[in-house]
Amino acid sequence: MRLVSRVLRDIQLNQPVPCLRASLALFYSQPRAIRVGHGAVRANHGIHTVSMAPSQGSVITDYDLIYPELSHSSKPSIKTGVTPQQPTSGSLVQESKAFQRWSGLLMDPARLAVESDFFRQGPAKDLDRRLLVDRFENYGDLALWTCLLDYQMRVNGPAGVLHVWKALWGRKTLYDVDSPLAGMFWRIILEGALMSDDPSILENIWIYSEWMFDLHRVKWPQLYTTVISHLLLTHQHQRVLQWHLRMTPNFYPGPDEFATIIRQFALDKELYQLDTLPSLYKTSPKKKLYNTLLPYLFDLGESNLARQWRRIFIRHGEAPLAPMPVRPFLRFLAGYHPGDKLTPEELAALDFTAAPMNEEPKLSREFMNHVHGKTFGIPIKSFNDRMGARWFASSWVSLDTAIASISALGIEQIGPLSLQSIALRAGGSKDLLHRISQLREYGISVVKSNYFQLILYLVKLNDDELLHDLLQSDLHPDVFDDLNLQTRLIDSTSDAGDWRTLRLLMVSRLVVCHQSAREAANSVLGARFLRRDQDGVLQILRDMKAGNIPLKVEAANLIYDNLIEDYNCSRRILHPQPAAFYLSIFLQLKSMDVPVPLSHWKLIMLSMARGGRLEELEKLCTELVDTFIHTPSLRPGFVPIHICDLPEAMKGPLGGVENLLGVYIPQDLPTSHGSHPLRELFNSKVITNMIENAFIAHPGQGFRAVSNNQSHGSQSQASQIASMIRLLRALNQKGMWIRFRKIRFVITNCLVTIYGPTFPTETPKRLMRWSNTLSPKEMKTLIDKAWGGNFLPSMNDLAIIIKTRPPGLSLDSRPLQYRTKNEDKEPLDDEAEQNQAK
Repeated sequence: MRLVSRVLRDIQLNQPVPCLRASLALFYSQPRAIRVGHGAVRANHGIHTVSMAPSQGSVITDYDLIYPELSHSSKPSIKTGVTPQQPTSGSLVQESKAFQRWSGLLMDPARLAVESDFFRQGPAKDLDRRLLVDRFENYGDLALWTCLLDYQMRVNGPAGVLHVWKALWGRKTLYDVDSPLAGMFWRIILEGALMSDDPSILENIWIYSEWMFDLHRVKWPQLYTTVISHLLLTHQHQRVLQWHLRMTPNFYPGPDEFATIIRQFALDKELYQLDTLPSLYKTSPKKKLYNTLLPYLFDLGESNLARQWRRIFIRHGEAPLAPMPVRPFLRFLAGYHPGDKLTPEELAALDFTAAPMNEEPKLSREFMNHVHGKTFGIPIKSFNDRMGARWFASSWVSLDTAIASISALGIEQIGPLSLQSIALRAGGSKDLLHRISQLREYGISVVKSNYFQLILYLVKLNDDELLHDLLQSDLHPDVFDDLNLQTRLIDSTSDAGDWRTLRLLMVSRLVVCHQSAREAANSVLGARFLRRDQDGVLQILRDMKAGNIPLKVEAANLIYDNLIEDYNCSRRILHPQPAAFYLSIFLQLKSMDVPVPLSHWKLIMLSMARGGRLEELEKLCTELVDTFIHTPSLRPGFVPIHICDLPEAMKGPLGGVENLLGVYIPQDLPTSHGSHPLRELFNSKVITNMIENAFIAHPGQGFRAVSNNQSHGSQSQASQIASMIRLLRALNQKGMWIRFRKIRFVITNCLVTIYGPTFPTETPKRLMRWSNTLSPKEMKTLIDKAWGGNFLPSMNDLAIIIKTRPPGLSLDSRPLQYRTKNEDKEPLDDEAEQNQAK
C-alpha cells in the first residue's frame, strides 16, 4: 500500500527495503504468508491505488449432463493450489482527500519521522511538545495514524508496522472501523502481527479487539477470516483450533464467510491428516455448508472428498436447502454409490425426475390426468405462452415451484415469452443454464426459435451483459425469426444511433449463421458416413471441433447403429477394414468429448484380438485406460460416459431427458469400483478373448509351427504371448484394476488346451494346440518373464492343473478338487520376491 500522492525522494532508509513503492502486501506475499497479491502505487491526479487479486468465487454450475448444443459451453475447471484471497473492507482506490487535514503531512517526510517516533528514541528525543497522536484533539484520528503507518512501512518495512502497533497498543486511542482508510489500516496491522515471530503480538491484537468490542461495540475488520486463513495456509493445526475457539464467541464472521474459508482450503489434503478442517466445521456455531461445499468439490471432480464431507454434514443434521446445486452430486451418488443411503431431504431433491423405467409409476394427479385424457380422448392442454410468461414472472412462487406446476399439468413445451420470464428471474448465464437443464429433466422443451438459440449462444459465451440487454430490450422474440423485419430494423437503428439494439440484431444474425453451419455440418457428416468416406468423415469432424460446432444426437446414433448393423451382417465378426474405419471415427469423437458406448469399443478391441493385431490393440487399450484415469477431458476432473453405460439408478431419472449425449462422471472414481467404465470395458469376456487369441496363430502374422525353421516359430510365438502379458501388466501399472486370478486362470486354461491329455474339438483351440512349439517349462519361463515375476504356479502345481483340469472349465464353476493352494495367490514381481526372500 502507498498512501501518498507524489514520489518522496529524501527519505533515508534505516534498513534495505526490496521496493520503495511496494505495499506491505508485497512483504507478506511469501509462501508462508497470506497471499494478498501485489500492491501497486500510483501518484496520479491525487489518486492512491492498491491493486489486490480479487476473490475468485467459483460459481457452481450443473454441467454433468452432455447436450449437443451445450457440449462446448462448460469452462474447464482448473485445480489450483491453496491460494486464498483475503476479503477487503472498503475501496482499495483512495484519493488524497481521504486523509482529510493530513494530506499536507504526507508531503513532509521530516515531520513524519518526528511524529512517528512514538517512544522518543530518535528525531523526537529532544522534542519539547506532545506528538500529534498524543494531543487531545487528535484522539481517535485514523487518518493521522494511517499517515504515520504509511511512512513507517515505507522506511522500515514490517518492522515499521510493528512499531506503529506498539504505539497504538500502549495508547488505546483508536477504534474507528468505518472510515475509508479503516479497512486497509487494520488489515495491515493484523498481517504484520501474523508475520511476526513473536506470538504475543497476535495475543495483544486479540485483547485490543476485545477491548474495541466491549467498550465501543465495533469489531476489528476481518479479524477471524485473516487469522484463521493464515493459520490454515501455514498448517498450524493446533493453533487453528485454539484461535477458532477463542474468536468464535465475538468475531465469528457468519455462515457465508465461514463457508468461503472452508471452500478455499477444502483441497488441501494436509488439513485432513489431523482432522483440522472438519474440526473447524464441527465446532462452528452455525452449520450451513451442504449447498456450498458439496457442489464446489463435485464440480472439481473431487467426488471422494465430497462424499467424506457429506457424511460429516449428515451426522450434524444438515440437508440440501435447494435441489439444484446438489442435484448432479446426488445423482452420481445414487448411481455409483448406492450403499450411501440418501436422506429423505436428499431423495426429495431428486424426486422431480421421472421414476426409473423398471418401477411402477406413482398414482399422482398428473399420471391420472394422462390416463383419463387417453381414455376419454381429451388432448393435452395447449400452452398459452403469454399466460405462462406471467406465471413464471410472478414473484409469489419460486421458479422451482412454477416449473414443477406446469409439468404436473402435462405441459411438454413452453414458448419464448415464458423462457424470457425465466431468464429475467435467473441470476445470470450460469443460473439460466441450470433452469434450461431443469426444464429438460422435467420433460419440458422450449419451442425452437432464433430467440432461443440466441439465448443459448449468450449462455455459452457467459456474456451476462449482452444477455441482460436482450432480456430488457423492447424487441419481441418473434422479431428474431423474421429476417426481412430484422433487415429494416438494422437500417433504422443504424441511422438512429441505437447501437445497443443494433448489436443485438447483428449477434442474432451471427447465431443464425452458426445454426445453419451446424445443420449443414451434421448433414454433410451423415452423407459422407453413409458413403463410408473415411477421410471425408474425419475432415468434417475436425472442422466441427475447430469451429466449435456440436455433434447432433442423431448423427452420433447413426454412427453407433451402423457399427452394430455391420457387426451383425458379417456373422458377428468385425473385419479389419470396417474396424479401422470406426476406430478412426471413435478416436475423433473422443477428442470432442462425445462419449462412445463401451460396447462399441469392445467390438473393435475383440476384432483386433481375433485378427492378431496386438500392436494396434496395445495402443488402443493404453489410450482408453489413460482416457478414463489420467487424460483430462474438456471438463478437467471428469470423463464423459454414454447414457447406456450408466448404472440403472442413474438411467431412470434421466429416462425422460431428450437429446442427451451422455453424462460426465468424476475421474477419481476408483478403478476397483464395480461400475467403473474400465471394469465393463475389460470384463471377463474381453480379457479371456484377448488372452486366448494371443495363443492362436493368425494368418499372415503370429507364430507358426514350421519344421525347417523351428527357432523362428518359437520366437514368433514368444513375441505374441509375451506382448499380451506385458500389455496386461502395463495396464495394471497405469491404474486399471485387474483380477489376477482371472488372468492366471485363463492362461492356465490355455496351457490345459495345449498340453492337456484331452484333444480339443473346437477349431480355435485346435489351432492353439497345433501351433505350439514350446515345452511347458519354456512356456512358464516366458510368461513369468513377461510379467516381471512369478505369475504362474510352480511347475509341480502347474503340472497337476494341466493333468486334472477338465477343458472348458470356468473360474467360478471349478470343483474344489481342481483348485490348488497356490493358485489364488497374488503374483509377485521380482522386487517383491527379493524382499520376501530376505
